[in-house]
Amino acid sequence: MDLGRMVRGRQFWLAVLLAAAGIGLGAPWTEVMGKTPLPCGTFLEMANKSFASRSVLFLFPAVSVLPWGDAYLQEKQWNYLRFLVSRRGRRAYCRDRILTSALAGPLVWLAALTAGVLLFFLLFFAREEVFRWPAETVRQLLAVGGRAALIASALSSGAGFCAAVSGSVYLAMGAPFLTFSLLMIFRERYLEKLYCMDPSCWLLGQGYWGEDQRGNLSCTGVPKQKPGSKDLQPGGDSGSGFGNGDAEKYLFLFRDCGAPGDH
Repeated sequence: MDLGRMVRGRQFWLAVLLAAAGIGLGAPWTEVMGKTPLPCGTFLEMANKSFASRSVLFLFPAVSVLPWGDAYLQEKQWNYLRFLVSRRGRRAYCRDRILTSALAGPLVWLAALTAGVLLFFLLFFAREEVFRWPAETVRQLLAVGGRAALIASALSSGAGFCAAVSGSVYLAMGAPFLTFSLLMIFRERYLEKLYCMDPSCWLLGQGYWGEDQRGNLSCTGVPKQKPGSKDLQPGGDSGSGFGNGDAEKYLFLFRDCGAPGDH
């Protein structure tokens, strides 16, 4: 399978190194400097908060497509494609290419997140006041890792699709980055209330996506709550949950993204 060849490649480990560097640079170091003892779960909070940094958000689309985004074009250029197709068969080759492209981005960020958590553990765990792993902090970190894996999978799969359709390495590597960045820019400058179109909100789970944020992996609807509110938990008349049958408390995408007081 192509997965082993991808993991042994230099581009994969370069992507892991860049992702780990982004997590390290984006960590809130100023919050822990000179503080002893540290609150319980500080090393997990450091890894969790690093995904909200500009360094991670900037590197995220580029790193996700780096390991395997142009693999099809390289094989075609090196005349290696005919050998693989004749040896495996067209169906098996397409299956391996799709699966490997979908797993490339998630593996990079999960490896980088593991390395970041290990680094923060070595630096801060001995300085924490209680020898314990907070369940809520662990759950939040796993949720961030899961969302990062899904978004990275979509980006790396999109890069493989662009490579196969266009035959251009520039489009394959640049289209996911431009799409990711433009969606964030449009939301920040022109559509501030439409937080459901912002990939950074998908990654961080920001905004109100239903009870317990259960709808933050779906863009089918936007609840009636102001997205810029500091408290991201449901409140007032915003509804009791996503997908619970109470459709009157939700608005469809692009129909209405205002606060309850705007209606």
